[in-house]
Amino acid sequence: MKYLGTILVAYIVLFILDIMQKRNHKTTKSLNKFSIRTISDVSFICAIGALFLLGVLIWGFWSEPENFCSKRYLMIIIPFSIIWFGVTFFGMIAPLKGVWEIKVEEDNITVIKMFIFRRHWKISNISYCKMKRGGMNVYVNGRKKKAFFVDGMTDHFDNFIKRMEKEGKEIIIPEPKDTN
Repeated sequence: MKYLGTILVAYIVLFILDIMQKRNHKTTKSLNKFSIRTISDVSFICAIGALFLLGVLIWGFWSEPENFCSKRYLMIIIPFSIIWFGVTFFGMIAPLKGVWEIKVEEDNITVIKMFIFRRHWKISNISYCKMKRGGMNVYVNGRKKKAFFVDGMTDHFDNFIKRMEKEGKEIIIPEPKDTN
């Protein structure tokens, strides 16, 4: 039961952090300095998913505690709940500053993934951008492999597109396939 209480407290703290992040992250119309982050709706969906599983676990324990605590069920429940809570935890912290973010400052672009992985690019080095379903792949220095992906559901995605157009970078929009 302490396990479930700890998880509940952790998610309440993360929920409060998400509310604070939403208040601190301001939208801007500037094309020279802005940051692209995951929308806060992702954290709310993940919080609902975590609370749903927590409710199912509590209901299962209260309705049939002898079956719920058997080895057979615990071998399924524990790994599944660890994976589920891990995914929802990362989904809840995704909108926070520095977790998943693309910073554009003048000619510099910094791509941050999970606090640790940082890549630095120059806008002047971008060869072209290619629109994909759900966002845009950005290619640097004529490489065939994409440098990074900008999600179309994030805030300031429009700023990024306008900045690429302002810099004269080619944005390739694939033609729709015929359904005939």
